[in-house]
Amino acid sequence: MGVSKRNVVVTIALLAALALAMPVLARPTRTNLTLTDACQLAGTKLVPGEYVMLVDGNTVTVLHNNKVVVKATGEWKKADRKFQESGFACNSEGHVVQVRVSGRDSYLEIS
Repeated sequence: MGVSKRNVVVTIALLAALALAMPVLARPTRTNLTLTDACQLAGTKLVPGEYVMLVDGNTVTVLHNNKVVVKATGEWKKADRKFQESGFACNSEGHVVQVRVSGRDSYLEIS
C-alpha cells in the first residue's frame, strides 16, 4: 500500500503551518505598567505603582519588584479594534474585567 503524493504534500504543509504558529503561541507577552489608580485582580489589591504584566495563553501574571503579586485566568474575547496600549480595564468597583495587550484585537476577559 503506497502513500499518495497528495497526502505527503498535505502533511508537509500542515507541519510547516504548525511550526510557524508555535513560536507565536508559546511566547508570553511582557509589558511594563504604571498603575495610577488602585484596582483589584483576582481578589488582590494592586496599589498605584510600577508593575510588569505577563500574558501567557489564558493566564495573566502581575509582578512587582520581580515578585509575583497575583495570577488570574480568563477567556479571550474579540474586540472591535486593536488596542494601542497594554493595560487593565476596570469596572466601577475597581475590579479588573479586561486585560488588554497592545497590538491585539482581542482582550482577556476576567470573570
